[in-house]
Amino acid sequence: MSRLDWSLVKSFVREAAPVPDAEWVSRKFDEFLRRTDPADAFAISGVFSLAHPFYVPKMSDAAADSLAISVPELGEALMRARLTASRAHQPNVLVACLPKSASTFIGQSLMKVLNVPMAVLMSSALSPQTPFSMGITLREQETDELALIQYGNNGLGYVAQHHLRCTPYLCQQLELYNIRPIVTYRNVYDSLVSLDDMMRKQHQEWAATRDKDAIYFSDGLPSNYCELDDEARYLILVDRQCAWYLQFFMSWKRCEALGLVKPLWVSYEEDFLGNKQRLAERIAAFVGPEFVDSAKLSEVFSETIQTGHARFNKGVSGRGSQLPQRVKDRIRASFDLYRDDFDFSEILPD
Repeated sequence: MSRLDWSLVKSFVREAAPVPDAEWVSRKFDEFLRRTDPADAFAISGVFSLAHPFYVPKMSDAAADSLAISVPELGEALMRARLTASRAHQPNVLVACLPKSASTFIGQSLMKVLNVPMAVLMSSALSPQTPFSMGITLREQETDELALIQYGNNGLGYVAQHHLRCTPYLCQQLELYNIRPIVTYRNVYDSLVSLDDMMRKQHQEWAATRDKDAIYFSDGLPSNYCELDDEARYLILVDRQCAWYLQFFMSWKRCEALGLVKPLWVSYEEDFLGNKQRLAERIAAFVGPEFVDSAKLSEVFSETIQTGHARFNKGVSGRGSQLPQRVKDRIRASFDLYRDDFDFSEILPD
């Protein structure tokens, strides 16, 4: 009988999987398997495959052929995995967010109260750090079904935080896997100023530890971003972000109007900067009082602010009012194309 200590496997995966060098990770995983009792190797290799999106155990063609899976077998496995995840009674929360809209604050507070892990739903991995170490940052943060199944089967629940537009397809995923979406939003002008603060800070920190290519694939900005004047930086962000901002807000509102999704809307100005006890009560009622104690969540909100956690920035509104007029005009020009179709007054000042 196997005497495998699964805690050792878990510890090994936690240390090895997030390493950026995929070849190194594969080599270390294979070395671990060679030291393992053959009776346990198959199960462990399965865990390794869940832990890393690009890991396949090294073996001969004959051995690989003996493990080949047919389409019907794949369908059966997928059906069982979907079925299990869709029936799991656990708190699955998606914080879909406009940049710099207090989403990290809300997400981390919920993780603490729920005692659940952070999930990265755009790639399958056991550690949320692994996809980012593999260079996924610039990709659209669309949900990956294998990740939805994997986290939906973890027996705990999770909180995921993504810059994610809504689609009818996503709405069906949310319904199937019992995911509760919280949508956070903010005045676009203020969001842009706060985003610039974060980008400059990260750029300066990364310059000491990363090369140009690594920095580019982390934020996609010009290498001289921090050397540019305010207006030039803001215009770069407007050109990159504005179409996404309006599509984010409009897509969630339209899917809600069509009856495809019922998100909890959280305004930075009205809710986050307003009565946090009331915000905690709304979130608890939305996620489920059987999962979230509103009093405890309110307490965690207060503790998080006091200790300065969760990338809590200035915590004020109105910073975007000082944007150069040219920047404001560029923002408005992007939104004006959709004025006849949609009301953006909640995120775009008059």
